[in-house]
Amino acid sequence: MGMLLGCRRALLGIGQDAAANWWEAAGVAPWAAYQPKGAASFAASLTDLTGNGRDAGDPGGGATPGWGAVTGWTFDGIAQYLTTTFVPGVALTQNQSMLIQFTALNASTGVDKLSGVIRSGVNIFGIGEQVGASTIYYNGQTVGTGAPPVAGNLAVAGAQGYRNGAADGGLIGGWSLANGQPIYIGAENNAGVAQFFASYHCTALILYDVTLTAPQVALIAAAIAAL
Repeated sequence: MGMLLGCRRALLGIGQDAAANWWEAAGVAPWAAYQPKGAASFAASLTDLTGNGRDAGDPGGGATPGWGAVTGWTFDGIAQYLTTTFVPGVALTQNQSMLIQFTALNASTGVDKLSGVIRSGVNIFGIGEQVGASTIYYNGQTVGTGAPPVAGNLAVAGAQGYRNGAADGGLIGGWSLANGQPIYIGAENNAGVAQFFASYHCTALILYDVTLTAPQVALIAAAIAAL
């Protein structure tokens, strides 16, 4: 995996020093990066590894997800989630990116959101699935192809969804409303209320306030999958 990642960097003109950390593999500065897998504690797992100070938030009580150094965050698909301060789509530019590495995705017959935000019934930004329809949702749209994977990584970058670093399905249409709400992890944020909870282990998640190119998605997908 390391050799493949190094070859990809060389082809893109990205030096080895630029990827001393996995979240730097794409050669683009992330908005925030989280790695609950391998963290020293649940509190440490919330830390934004980029140094930007954009830590994930714990809503507390029954909403607090489980955590383990091997599994990362464990969301129960019932009430557990984490908050962020990442607000996509302020100017309807559709220029943000997100990639989630996960295991043990226990897809329900309904819609589950691994992460996302919705406003007034309009999906803004996020990744979800619906096993009954064998569908992956990118920004709430069923453009993904094939059944949701149990493990791997899913990403959305601008108007394109990605499965394990490769483009998945057609282009995603832009949302029609401006948005002022942040995304949640493990569920979808609907005006400050979590909904469509997903059951899975999140081992790492990265956010960008820019649109990654397809080669950049492939690089970060390879790096995050190697954790």
